[in-house]
Amino acid sequence: MTHIGIDFSINSPGVCIQDSEGYHFLSFFNYGGRSLDKKVLKAFKLHFELNESKIIESQLYNRGVTSKEFLYREREKMEDAQNLSKLICEKITEWDMQGAEIYLEGFSYGSKGNSFIDIIQYNSFLRKDLVTLYKKESIFVFQPSQVKKTAGKGNGNKHYMMKAFQDNVLEDKLLKENKLWNWVQGKDYSEKIPKPLDDLVDAYFILKTGINYEC
Repeated sequence: MTHIGIDFSINSPGVCIQDSEGYHFLSFFNYGGRSLDKKVLKAFKLHFELNESKIIESQLYNRGVTSKEFLYREREKMEDAQNLSKLICEKITEWDMQGAEIYLEGFSYGSKGNSFIDIIQYNSFLRKDLVTLYKKESIFVFQPSQVKKTAGKGNGNKHYMMKAFQDNVLEDKLLKENKLWNWVQGKDYSEKIPKPLDDLVDAYFILKTGINYEC
């Protein structure tokens, strides 16, 4: 069976897939419709480096939300959420759309503001499409604290999660064979974790939370 962990965000979703060949990491990132020259893409340098080295698979996309008027902007958001969900679903079904299990992280209810409202809207489009592709019984949603506990600490921050990944706290033999895990060894992320590493690490622990979950 294929297992898929998704760390969803609007601008940088991360996906970790486990199948018979091991782990596969996918990064989606919004380049904002900008020119794809090296100066503009400085923020995405690591995405391309990891992709070109075949350590992860990077997929760029352009968010189509441009209007400043509320009515038109809300329409654009709905279309944008639909397009992003379609892109993610198309990529994960390249691995397996038969008998896969999908693991998601639930909403952090301590969050608030317009950005939180947007993440709920976008996430809901993805959940709807996932239910269409897979049986609802194949989709698991876990509390953020439960995912962090998988890494060893229920309130661990991103730096804690990154260190737990580097240290392989789950003693995951399959992880030691993965190119991304080997690539992050010996690197210091105590001050800053560059995109897309934090999203991919979270996707990994979401995946492991799902695999270790007992109904």
